[in-house]
Parts: sequence; structure tokens; C-alpha cells
Amino acid sequence: MKSETQRPFIEKVAQDTRDYVQSLFDEMQRLSRVVAELEVEIQTRDERELRLSQRVEAIEAEGRSFATRYAEVEEQNSNLANLYVASYQLHGTRDRDRVVAAIQEIIINLIGSEQLVIWEADGETELRHVGSFGVDAEEWNTITADDGLIGLCLTTRTRFIVNQSPILPAGREKSLTACIPLLLDDHLAGMIAIFELLPQKDGLAPVDYELFDLLASHAASALYCTRRAPVSAGVAQ
Repeated sequence: MKSETQRPFIEKVAQDTRDYVQSLFDEMQRLSRVVAELEVEIQTRDERELRLSQRVEAIEAEGRSFATRYAEVEEQNSNLANLYVASYQLHGTRDRDRVVAAIQEIIINLIGSEQLVIWEADGETELRHVGSFGVDAEEWNTITADDGLIGLCLTTRTRFIVNQSPILPAGREKSLTACIPLLLDDHLAGMIAIFELLPQKDGLAPVDYELFDLLASHAASALYCTRRAPVSAGVAQ
């Protein structure tokens, strides 16, 4: 009898337990869905943040590119202005001393060397000093074909630039940076030797090679135009 009277209670407890377990199961499923939704949301947010970060990086890179390009354009404009001024200086006069002084100014201020010599061709096999700066003018008074690298440039009518040549200068030419024949067509009008660069200059820049080209032709024609003028002793310091 006692077990019969307890059956409804036991069944109720069992049902309540099943209901409770079911509610736990339902809650677990609900929480699982919430977690899944949160994971999707987090993934979406992470992807959005990643895209945003990549966009920011792209914008920053684009900004750096524009800044670099702007600096390059500014440098090109400055170089063009320097080349124009240099050309004007060379052709702005037919006075020998002023032409020599203009060549010196280009080398000192634009190329960046305070050690240089300028010669004028005396015939086909000899150079005669017409101007210098920062060197002993007497030591470089005349140059012939036998005088080292400068003599070789005289003979071959070719340019010497120290970082482009397998030959290393020696002796009194030890600090020679460049030797530029001044050619008017195939005629040698003169020669320029550039020795040590200024301490603050690491080496030759692209614009320096353009200045070498300018000097090779424009300085040649400028000197040639002064040949009929009385030859002075040159500008030497």
C-alpha cells in the first residue's frame, strides 16, 4: 500500500527531473546559439578591423609614396634650375676671366669641390692652365700625354670618373674625382680636373653627371668664344 501511495510522488519527481533536464538542455542550446552568434560577430568585427587596418596601412603607404615623389619632383626642379643657371653663367659673357670664374663657381657650388684645375688646349697634345682653385697652379701649369690619367684623357678624349673606372689615380692625381674633356664637336677646347669633394658630400649624385655633360659641351663653346680675346693669367687661388 505504501508503495502505491508513493508512486504519484515518484512519478512527479521523475517528471520534474525530466523537465529540469530538458530546460537545462534547452538553455544549453540557447547559449550555444548565442556563443555561435557572438563568434560570428567577433569574426566579422575582426575581419572589419583587419580590413580597416589594411586600408589605413595602404593610405599611409600611399602618403609616403606621394611624399617621396614630391621630394623627387622638388629635387628635379632644383636640379633643372641649377643647370639653367650654370648654362646662363657660361654663355652670359665672352670675357675669359669671367668664363673661367663661372666654371669654377659651377664646380664649387653645384658639384661640390674646392680643388679644381681648368686647362685650355694648346694644340692637340698639350693643355695650358687657365684657372684653378684650391691647388698649386704651378704644379698643374701644363699637361701632356705622359701626365698620368689626365694625360690619358687628353690623348683619348675620354672622361675619367673615379667610381666608374678600373684605374685608380695615384701620385699627385691621388685625390682625382673626375677629369672632363671639353669637346666642341671632335675638337678639344680644354679640360677640367676635379679633385676632392667637400667633406659634407658623400659622393657624386645623378645631377653631377648632368653637370659634367653641361661642362663638357657648354664650357667648351664658352672657352672657344673667348679664344680671340687677350689671354689672362687665369683665376687662381
